[in-house]
Amino acid sequence: MSSNPVKNSDPNASSHPFLIERRSKVRFPLELHVIYQALGGEPHHAGEGWVVNMNRNGVLVSAQHEISVGTRMELSIEWPSLLYGRVPLRFVTVGEVVRCDLSSFALKFARYQFRTAKKKITSIDSHGESRGDSRGQAVARERR
Repeated sequence: MSSNPVKNSDPNASSHPFLIERRSKVRFPLELHVIYQALGGEPHHAGEGWVVNMNRNGVLVSAQHEISVGTRMELSIEWPSLLYGRVPLRFVTVGEVVRCDLSSFALKFARYQFRTAKKKITSIDSHGESRGDSRGQAVARERR
């Protein structure tokens, strides 16, 4: 058995030398909400899921559908950081599925960009209601 460190997150990986992580790039474990859709062609898959891990070249997504290798996809990922400390962002990318199974797929990025996202409006007052105005800002209404 090799004395090389195992980078695989599988707890049983150390007992199986053939499961040693061969990727040269570090993947960052994340738990971010993602909306995805297949581009062109049939079948047209669209749904929601969760980012499992990500690096600068691609992303692994836990998904509702089995997506075929070679499918071009667009993903919109809720980004954890805020622009200027207050504006929500989305990481939007287009790429090709390079690996898949019944509940996940790996997408290699072709291009990506950050876009601003609408603010999520939540009630700040248990006696009132809140709603968003046209700029996405919360506007409280009093009950009468």
